[in-house]
Amino acid sequence: MTRFYDRSGPVHVLLLSWIILLLTGCVKQEFDTPPIGDIPVGDLVTIADLYQLYEDEGTYTFSGDMSLYAVVTMDETSGNIYRSAFIQDATGGINVHLLESGGLRLGDSIRVYLKNCILSTYNALHQIDNVDNDSNIIILANQKYVTPERVTISKIQNGGYESHLVELDSVQFMTSELDKTYADADASANRMLEDCHGNSLIVRTSNYANFATSEVPEGNGKIIGIVSKYGADYQLYIRTEYEVDLDGERCEGGGGGDIEPVDEINETFSSTTPDADIVLDKWLNINEKGNRKWQSKEYDGNKYAQASGYNSGLSEMVSWLITPPVRIQGTKYLSFTSAKAYWEHQSEDGLTVWISSDFNGTDVSTANWTRLEARIAGKNDPDHEWIASGNIDLSAYPGNCYIGFKYRGSNTESSSLRIDDVIINASGAGGGVTSINEDFETQSNDMDISLSGWLNEATIGSRLWRAKEFDSNVYAQGTSFNSNEENECWLITPPIDLDAMNNPKLTFESAQAYWTHDGLSVWISTDFNGVNIVGATWTELNCILAGQTDPEHGWIFSGVIDLSDFSGNAYVGFKYHGNGNTGLTSSYRVDNVKLYDE
Repeated sequence: MTRFYDRSGPVHVLLLSWIILLLTGCVKQEFDTPPIGDIPVGDLVTIADLYQLYEDEGTYTFSGDMSLYAVVTMDETSGNIYRSAFIQDATGGINVHLLESGGLRLGDSIRVYLKNCILSTYNALHQIDNVDNDSNIIILANQKYVTPERVTISKIQNGGYESHLVELDSVQFMTSELDKTYADADASANRMLEDCHGNSLIVRTSNYANFATSEVPEGNGKIIGIVSKYGADYQLYIRTEYEVDLDGERCEGGGGGDIEPVDEINETFSSTTPDADIVLDKWLNINEKGNRKWQSKEYDGNKYAQASGYNSGLSEMVSWLITPPVRIQGTKYLSFTSAKAYWEHQSEDGLTVWISSDFNGTDVSTANWTRLEARIAGKNDPDHEWIASGNIDLSAYPGNCYIGFKYRGSNTESSSLRIDDVIINASGAGGGVTSINEDFETQSNDMDISLSGWLNEATIGSRLWRAKEFDSNVYAQGTSFNSNEENECWLITPPIDLDAMNNPKLTFESAQAYWTHDGLSVWISTDFNGVNIVGATWTELNCILAGQTDPEHGWIFSGVIDLSDFSGNAYVGFKYHGNGNTGLTSSYRVDNVKLYDE
């Protein structure tokens, strides 16, 4: 629950209507304040200055003379907020938390004397706290109303409008909210507002608001309110029921067609019929080109979704398997597993994953789709091995969004590509491994490493990690010997579910040969998406690596590497860097990689 309703003490609700307020002006409680001249002005700051100060210093108590000039954009009159007000200047808006209820009215032009006030946040909402009504507030003029800024839900969700007075046009309450009141009988409530593109926003209402028992309107139109924030969620506070003008014709579907949006997905395809086209409640199975759709398949008791161009006779095939629209408000993650068999594609984009907020539920070609980066089974992965995508952050796409799994193929590009365990929720699916014991003995000598769930990729040059065998021992090797180019290649573990482990530890062995430089380093990332190595944040791990003074071909133990400082899904990457053109050609080897819970 947001702060405004949780403060102790009775809630005093003034039942003056908005129309009366406009006709008669502001009825004000008089502050028992000394003359304005007795309260120094000091240095002047703007609201933007306060945001920057908080970013630089964190919670801050003002000890000197300093003042902020602003206009009140929301007061306590309706009862929707308590012991609080929102104010705005030319640079932004901020919440003011008062020591006493009452006194400030909409349109008051005020000076806030900041001495002894506290700049802080409450669940991510910036506020000026500990504001004494008598000694920190000077009212300079009345009825200086701020004009609301016309914005869209998307703009609000992208940030920059915290505590601003805004107007939203062409919006409506979601179908699931109709016939409900703004607030519950004994508790504040969130009601979901949407636009005609499926973008959504919380409307937060206190059960003490004088319109709390009114039913939310059914139509489409405009609404004026204050943008607030609670954690990662943006919210809208209505100042008065008279600023809700939703009596127009509703738009179709609100970005979800006739499909009711969902909050989470956990689809294992266990209810589907093997060897038949996928049919699932609220899911869409669309053949954009060709006559093939995604089908259910079963192997060893496990059902999954598969698309394939094998024996299709098609010169072009595009098939979509699309989730129900998902409400993305704040943090949401997507995860799934994928597998391949009988690889025949010329490129790695046979299976791709996309997101859309304007898909109409029918025509995929007219929607705007954004490709999501995800770890997907490809040419170098073993057949039939399930590869975890890792957690894909969807928070940059607020609103009602569809996730589409797109297969592109033909009779000749006919790889069989599979998905399973599609999960969307607020906490992430985990799904990573909790143990690794890799000795590379399954790999073939002088072949690029290809291990289930592992990623072997070059970020500079063309060389990859290769399997090598010496004295009946197989290991992974990276080298720039005879490469005639700069090389940077990564051998990356499957995602590791650190949250499922009590005390995760990592060990391995390394060796060097023909030393010319220190070319091996080991890294960990908790934001790697399984695809974009360069775009991820990597932290180098402190471990013992074979070096110049160690015997050639001698295996060096890494030491026990504690991973307990990291959380979520993490990847460990062994990075080799060398350059055949400059003589940095050391051969580095890795073996016996072990992850365990101590």
